[in-house]
Amino acid sequence: MNDTKPILTTLLLLITMGIVSGAQATTAQTEYDGWTGRVWAGAVGRFLEDDTTTFEDPTFGTVELDVDGNSLGIGFDIERRYSKLIGLDLAVGYTDMDINFKHSVGTGVQQDTLASLNIWFAVNFHLVNTKKFDFWIAPQIAYVAWLDDLSFYVPGTGTFDFKTDNEFPALGFALGADWWVAKNWGVNAALRFIDADADSNHNLPIDQTFITVGVARHF
Repeated sequence: MNDTKPILTTLLLLITMGIVSGAQATTAQTEYDGWTGRVWAGAVGRFLEDDTTTFEDPTFGTVELDVDGNSLGIGFDIERRYSKLIGLDLAVGYTDMDINFKHSVGTGVQQDTLASLNIWFAVNFHLVNTKKFDFWIAPQIAYVAWLDDLSFYVPGTGTFDFKTDNEFPALGFALGADWWVAKNWGVNAALRFIDADADSNHNLPIDQTFITVGVARHF
């Protein structure tokens, strides 16, 4: 995680402004009221952040943990639309990533898996809105639950155990689009980035980006 405090503060401000605007819009405009549900799947990786860090361990020397490649992510979201511009969105996403363990003492690179469950809350600002196409951007806040602790066995040296720490609030942004191909049915594409590390010492940066496609249904 980089020093992004000014950016994250701005995102929190935008989320607050969106919630207030959405609440005000409930009495001012009803044409765009309604719910949209989306189910999606796609790639999860460190597409926007690729920083890594090293730290010292008394047994394994200089240690580095990093995400190995990309993984499959699945999830869904539900949006409550309050006006032409504003919608409040709740999303849940899951992925299972491979984590590499590199070290200066001992041989080889060991690997374990780390699953995560993300719960996002976002304020969607719908910048383009027609009967056939809808494009939105959103600041978002998330609770990131790491579902595993990590353990790496290095032959002839021992086992390195790494405890993960859930993170809240984790901040980020999202953008997406819906193409309405039939009445109340559409195709969805989205990008969701969250600035979150797997431990409180920031020794394992994750910073997941979900890039997904799916199906949208308007209610």
